Amino acid sequence: MVSFGLSLEETARLHGHKGPWLVIGYRAGTRAREVLKPKTEHDLRCIARLPKKIPYTCSLDGIQASTSCTLGKLSIEVEDTDGVIEFEFINRSTGRRLKLRLKSEIVDIVEEIYRREGLGGAAKFIEEIELCRLFEEYLS
Repeated sequence: MVSFGLSLEETARLHGHKGPWLVIGYRAGTRAREVLKPKTEHDLRCIARLPKKIPYTCSLDGIQASTSCTLGKLSIEVEDTDGVIEFEFINRSTGRRLKLRLKSEIVDIVEEIYRREGLGGAAKFIEEIELCRLFEEYLS
């Protein structure tokens, strides 16, 4: 894997804190890099579909930091949705696509853990949960 992107700790410093939505975006971007194997920081493009409001938009910072898909390079696009949260990554060189749809129960689980354990507990849960329990994955 090409060594671009920031570590999760660097991403949290950039964002200002490590919350669950930042980690969701970071994990999505990391998975996209693993599967799509971009050769340069220009190969990946991301279409993020999510409600355009905090805390959901915090995932965008995680994606930008882990993939180098950035607003400045116009390699990330954001589409407002009413509830579905998904991240579609495209390798521009190969045409391969990876769509990661957040499982619907995750939002409720994150909110419950946040109420009980705070931001750190919710972020830790997202860091540790298996990817197959976090996202539905579609590759084409």
